[in-house]
Amino acid sequence: MVYKTFLTHTGVYYGGMRDGAAYGLLIEVNELAAQGVHAGSAEIRIEIPADMDKSRMHSIRNHIAKAMEKLETEDFQLEELYIAGEKCAALRVPQIVITAAGETDQKERIADALLTARAGQDIVYAGWAGLEGMLRIIGEKEAELRERFTPAFIGQMKAYDSELCGLLKIAVADAMGVSVIRQVSRGGILASLWDLAKDTELGLNLDLKKIAVRQETIEVCEHFRLNPYQLASGGSFLMLTENGEALADALNQKGIQAAVIGQLTDSNDKIIHNGEDMRYIDRPAPDELMKVF
Repeated sequence: MVYKTFLTHTGVYYGGMRDGAAYGLLIEVNELAAQGVHAGSAEIRIEIPADMDKSRMHSIRNHIAKAMEKLETEDFQLEELYIAGEKCAALRVPQIVITAAGETDQKERIADALLTARAGQDIVYAGWAGLEGMLRIIGEKEAELRERFTPAFIGQMKAYDSELCGLLKIAVADAMGVSVIRQVSRGGILASLWDLAKDTELGLNLDLKKIAVRQETIEVCEHFRLNPYQLASGGSFLMLTENGEALADALNQKGIQAAVIGQLTDSNDKIIHNGEDMRYIDRPAPDELMKVF
């Protein structure tokens, strides 16, 4: 008899952008898929300020439908989706609560990282730091950004939303036998690295220059004076493996940005190098995205 474990993951998202719920759905599904779930259900509750037109609800639903199509093309079966919406006088910006749920029989994927992580293992980063945050900022501040960037540049940035679906990244890691796969989301890559070290009770030795950031993300962060390494990065993942170069190569062959960014160490130090400079990773700070609201 095969025993399955039922998993859920809930995320709360804020902002008036029409893509917000769709992005959140992809990110919550990523969380389940990283733990071996291949089919599931989701509940999306949307609350908008009392003075906001209800047509916004319809637009949000349309974008959710597009996200579902993306999941289907990546072979994740969203068997049931419940969407509810209402107005709330207490809110200044829309609030979206998304819960995804599913079952997995891959016990080793949901085991504590302490059981599999070892000093000397490579840390592979698959994806782009701050990309989710950049997309959300565009959704909230597009009018302001159009005063600085050309329409073509804005359109190019929006086209990166396909990167938020991480199912192909997870599938490649699965095929390579990777057991520890963690999505980078709130607080950015630095927060996720801190959490990884804390959970494994190991240290880190990292190279900042190996962490990929799109130039478009840098441009947006410079405009709003944000740190891209502390910006929401859903759709990107930290992976632990014995042979990081082989994993990165396998991901690269699928057109996925990936690189070995460092190793776990047998100390408690969380060291990150930037050329000749060296510093320690600080405790996670609030996500830089919150400065935009």
